[in-house]
Amino acid sequence: MFSATSVAFYINEEIDESRIEAIERRKLRDASNPLEMNSTLFQSNFRLSKEAFMYVLTEVEGSFRARKNRTSIPNILKVCATLRFLAQGSYQQSVGNEALVGLAQPTVSIVLTETLNALQRALCSKWIKSRYTEEEKRRAKRNFFSTSGIPGVIGCIDGTHVKIVAPEKGLQHLYYCRKGYFSINAMIMCDVLMNIKYVNAKHPGATHDSMVFQMSALKPQLEAMYDRGEANTWLLGDAGYALTPYLFLTEMPTKVP
Repeated sequence: MFSATSVAFYINEEIDESRIEAIERRKLRDASNPLEMNSTLFQSNFRLSKEAFMYVLTEVEGSFRARKNRTSIPNILKVCATLRFLAQGSYQQSVGNEALVGLAQPTVSIVLTETLNALQRALCSKWIKSRYTEEEKRRAKRNFFSTSGIPGVIGCIDGTHVKIVAPEKGLQHLYYCRKGYFSINAMIMCDVLMNIKYVNAKHPGATHDSMVFQMSALKPQLEAMYDRGEANTWLLGDAGYALTPYLFLTEMPTKVP
């Protein structure tokens, strides 16, 4: 039978251990400078060269909240934690337990939200653009033709399933995809140089590729181009999409008897 004194001692001991762990993690975080890694190891962990990383950091710094005190997390570690999470393709616990950034898992969760929003505001609108200038169209068609021999193509489109944890039971049928797991069906358009030009990641995994395209902002944009008389400008897709005057297929859908 535990006495009130022993219970209080046990609780206090747990609190002390938790406080010590937080202090040690903060020391690790404050001493951490990922840019001191050699270039190969840095790129292996964060999937960017140091030069590309510094470009990203410079671009997004203005989108972060101002640091209020000395113990606030430096922006460089916020970006590192986010890139590490995205590079690893795993969940937050592993990032939060690593010595690379020295952040606890709950902190990683908060950092991810802030940093992903910063990346979207500062970089996505700058680099991910589906609207081409006339010169960009000519260049895209020329590059694609020189690679594939197919004229008039400005880009390719396809869906990719991004695995997620199981949603609440009432929504699981919407997210369970044909590959056998829960996912988001993200539609991506890129040019022949693998530059991403459009992303739609709004739809659950059970949504068919053609439906994602039908409900995207890309479809009316392509229709408007065709209606203006651009009958020689196409995207290239697979049999998951319907054949249209502005979307050619690499293979025809299989007929179901």
